[in-house]
Formats: sequence, C-alpha cells, structure tokens
Amino acid sequence: MVSTAAIHAAERVLPQVPSALVAPVAQIMGTLAYAASPRARRAVRANLDVIAPGRASASLVRHIFAEQTRNYLEIFRLLRTDAATLRATIEKRGWEHLTTAHALGKGIIVASAHLGPISVVGQVLVAEGYPTVLPVETEHSEVQRAVNRARAAMGLQLVRADTPLAVVRALRDGKVLGLLADRAVTGVGERVTFFGGEALIPSVHIALGLRTGAPVIPAFSLRIGNALIASFEPPLELRSTGDRHADVRAGVEQWARVLETYVGRYPEQWTVFEPVWSAR
Repeated sequence: MVSTAAIHAAERVLPQVPSALVAPVAQIMGTLAYAASPRARRAVRANLDVIAPGRASASLVRHIFAEQTRNYLEIFRLLRTDAATLRATIEKRGWEHLTTAHALGKGIIVASAHLGPISVVGQVLVAEGYPTVLPVETEHSEVQRAVNRARAAMGLQLVRADTPLAVVRALRDGKVLGLLADRAVTGVGERVTFFGGEALIPSVHIALGLRTGAPVIPAFSLRIGNALIASFEPPLELRSTGDRHADVRAGVEQWARVLETYVGRYPEQWTVFEPVWSAR
C-alpha cells in the first residue's frame, strides 16, 4: 500500500522530472510492476494474442507495463505546461472534425481508449479553450486521488460517473464530454465482434449520443517516437429508428470498428490489464 505522504511527495517531484528521464524511469517502474502483477501479465498476454497474433512476448508485455507507467508520469509532468506550449507540442490530426461538430451547438462526446498517453486528447482540448468534462469513478486509492487532482489541475472538469444529470447538463451547455470506451468496467455495454471474437464493449457514449443528439467523435492519444499526437475521427453515424436497443448496438459496432483500427495499428500502446475476450 502506497502511503499518502509518498503520493504527495511524488506529486511535488514528478512535475520536475526532466523529459529525458521519463522513459528510463518508466522502464524501471514498469518492470517492477510487471514482476509484481502475474494476473495482469496474463491478461495483457491474452489480449495481445488476439490483437497482435504472433507478436505476443514477455518483452512486449513488459513494454506495455512501462507504457502505462510513462503515461501516468506524464500526466503529472505535463500538467504545469502552459497552454501555448501544449498547442505547439501536441500534433492534432483530424481537428476539423472536432471544430465542425462543436459548431452544431449540441456539445460533443469524445470517445477514447486506454491507448497511448491517454491524457493528451484532454490536454489539447483544454489548451484550445474547449470546456471539457470527464466522468470519474469512485476513488478507492491514493493513487486514483492523485491522478484526479492532476486532471483537475490541467483544467478538466471532473464529475462523478454516477451522476448522469451532470453529464447531460454538460452536453446541453455545449461542453465536451470525454469518455474512455474500450473497457466495460461497470458491465454495461454490448457484446459485439472485436478482432474476430465477441467482446463486451461500453455503450454509454452511444446511448448518450442518441439521447442528446450530441455528435460522438472517436479520438485517440498516440506516441510515435517522441511525438505526442491527438487523432480525431469523423463523428459516428448514429441513427434513431425507434428500436433503442438496435440503435445502440449499431452504434457500438461502428465504434468497435474504429477502435479495432487504432488498437490493431498500435497494439504496444494499448494499456488494458484485464482480459477483454472472456466467457459470459
């Protein structure tokens, strides 16, 4: 168990870590986490067997643990970076999809995943002046509390995930709602084909889009070499036919195809530590 004092000390120190040290520190800490987490190791290996058949190896699994550690380190290190520097540092791809959707005045649902440096999409939205709301689960550890403090410090507006009215209100106010939609941690989702097998994929972003009319834009954070990239895709084509369940399922299937493309292209950056393909 990490003590509260240690977490607060890390919050003070991590923003001062030079960029050149982030990768080696993440490698050391990620390797320690890899060694201490046999269940997560097995889950990562099982997921890799599906998304990158023939490439799964102990070294790639360790790399994914290091990637996750680096992502957390950079949440703290980059939170004190000013907006102008962030705009110059982060490469935006498909940004026109976001600006066009925002002009509709219905708010925007940005659906993302545990891919790459996860916070980059949120950071660039805030840096570009878009009020961005992030639902968060109940905090069960000091680490979760520290991460949420860092998210709030970078300008994200945090709301509890179990307060749906606050989420709907944010969209009605024209804000951006950010959701991670590759793990159905609450068990709410649709079982659809994902990399050729059946997987439970979250559906809340699709249901919200259908209910409010807010465009649902897939967006992903990527690390290519030393470059940080926020990649935005065109809005999903959601349709209301009167059959709510069929409409939600069709939307989740669309989302799964986009998610599949990115995860398949960057499997070494997908930091999911639970088995995605499992029995009912």
